[in-house]
Amino acid sequence: MIQRASTVGELAAKVLSKGGQGEITKVFPRSVYIRCGRDFVVLLWGSLRSPLTINIAGERGSGFVPGKRCFLSRVGISADGIMVDTKKADVYRGSLRTAGPVSFPPSRRLMLSVASLRMLYDASSEGPRLPEDRAFRRFVDAVLVSLARGERGVVHDFERYVDLVGRGGGFTPAGDDFVGGFAAVYNMVARLRGWRRITLPMKLLMPHTVPESAAILSYAERGYVDEAMERLILKSTAGGGTFHRDLFAAAHRGHTSGLDMSLGVLLCEAAVKDADEGSDALRRCLDILWNQRGRTLYTV
Repeated sequence: MIQRASTVGELAAKVLSKGGQGEITKVFPRSVYIRCGRDFVVLLWGSLRSPLTINIAGERGSGFVPGKRCFLSRVGISADGIMVDTKKADVYRGSLRTAGPVSFPPSRRLMLSVASLRMLYDASSEGPRLPEDRAFRRFVDAVLVSLARGERGVVHDFERYVDLVGRGGGFTPAGDDFVGGFAAVYNMVARLRGWRRITLPMKLLMPHTVPESAAILSYAERGYVDEAMERLILKSTAGGGTFHRDLFAAAHRGHTSGLDMSLGVLLCEAAVKDADEGSDALRRCLDILWNQRGRTLYTV
């Protein structure tokens, strides 16, 4: 059985070019995770592109079984009678690692966006939800509040992330998704301003979360995110404040993964904005997130 790829992400293309054996680690209705050394490639039967994804049209083949070996080469992936043909696939390259400059949205726009996420959390059947997690609140107090005061050094203390990484439900834990969104947008700003960037090495992440999520989180801090999250980051740092459609597109990805990652993006932007301008966007966003939104939202 041959399945033809339409797009290969830039990281996936590098893995294919190296060739060799891979191991199928996770199989879902529309996606398959393949480990190749320390890297992962994701086969996705859908249109959402990312640097590590190989996009395929049609239905998933039945020959993908967790624990089975597969073979990778420049022309594709073969596994138990299934061939994923990548010869004519386009290469998808994200732009987050080279984009700029940055201009943060008005505080009210950040608040309205956090209010939208809060409503989506309330409507979600997945639980427990990240905003109520104690580790998340500790991270807010230790990292985000300090960052809003202009104290950037705290974001480089890996111990501040340990309690949050691996927390929450879902295949990629909610805490990982939040940290991924936070680190992706912070490091974009850091690159443009000449600041030291956050580093989240896989070898330190692995004891705290599943290998696939550790890899995705490590990719995110280097600026490799899916195209929906990239659009949200780029639109929300373009200064105009017109990114609501992009927020909803990103927030609906996965179960709560998109919500959690989007929250990381917005709260990081609020904290850096406060440090830049002496505003109180972070406090107002947190008031909304923690169910005080009615009083705060309409007194701006």
